[in-house]
Amino acid sequence: MAESEENAAPHVTRYRRPWWRSLIQYWPLVIFLCAGLAAILLYSRGGKYRVMTGTAERVVENVAPLESARIASIHVEVGDHVKAGDVIARLDTAIIDAENAVQKERIFRSRLEAQLDQLSLERQFSVTLQEAKQALREARMEMAVTKVEHEALVKEIERLKPLLQQKLISAESMAAKQARESILRETLKLMPDHIDALTIEVNRANDQKISALERMREMEETVASATGEEGEAVKLLNLRREGYTLRAQQDGVVAQIDQQPGDVVSAGSSIASILIRGPVRVVGFLPENDLSSVSIGSPAKIYPTVSLRETGVIPAKVMQISPAVYSLPERVSPIRGQIVRGRQVVLELNREANLVPGETVSIEIESVRFRKPLVRN
Repeated sequence: MAESEENAAPHVTRYRRPWWRSLIQYWPLVIFLCAGLAAILLYSRGGKYRVMTGTAERVVENVAPLESARIASIHVEVGDHVKAGDVIARLDTAIIDAENAVQKERIFRSRLEAQLDQLSLERQFSVTLQEAKQALREARMEMAVTKVEHEALVKEIERLKPLLQQKLISAESMAAKQARESILRETLKLMPDHIDALTIEVNRANDQKISALERMREMEETVASATGEEGEAVKLLNLRREGYTLRAQQDGVVAQIDQQPGDVVSAGSSIASILIRGPVRVVGFLPENDLSSVSIGSPAKIYPTVSLRETGVIPAKVMQISPAVYSLPERVSPIRGQIVRGRQVVLELNREANLVPGETVSIEIESVRFRKPLVRN
């Protein structure tokens, strides 16, 4: 009996282990659960916003010529404030001035030749008409003289007939007077037809002069039309010459000068760049995996990098989203050299802010997934 009690197992007292020791034993599971909880918290709070990179942009006016020419002078420097209409640069107008002079000389010669032709035609037909009128006057005068002479000769013959019968005059003298009277009589018969022919000639010359004057007027109209077209060409050259003076189209600040006096610039090449005065717009770059979370009208906050102290955080809203997906600038990629594709988002600032054109900004846009729906009555 005593031996059985001695061989019996000793009594061991068990104590309850602390709960935190069990957690230590299963620490991988605990870490996993904590990470999941943190992810849920971050998604429920931080996932409410989409953060992207952007730039502050301002409208830039490029001052460029419409034709290739040599720069004669540049009248501004970088940083100058200019107003609309101020002269930025002047181009060399030597070639276009030569074209203008040749065109004006051509117009002058055309008008001079037309005037000379007009004077020549007018003189030619005027001389012809005057000669015809002079011949008609002479014929009429000759007819009148012949008629008077014939009448006087007839009277003389009638007076001499009694003397011839009395043989006081010779028969030869009487025959000569009678022959002369016969010639004058026949001449007077032919004179009216001759005068009529000369009258027709005068009328014909007059008609030719009138026709020539009409042709000259038509020539004047043709010359005027030609010179008018050439005058339009001169006006066009003058307009082109005015285009050789390059002016600012809007108020702004000269940001860059790309050429120098003496350089030959081609049409469309920029000589200077002007930052137009006005509101600065912000362009953000949204990766394509976040496209569905942003829409037009989404509120946003702008965090400038250069002018943050002066402007602070700027409220804004999305005004435009590019319709297609493009390759975004390299600075958008978190990994250097990696190509990121997405859309450009244009934001409008809700208040005035003097952002530095070109500075990088961070944009925080509220996702449409977490936006409260509008309640309509």
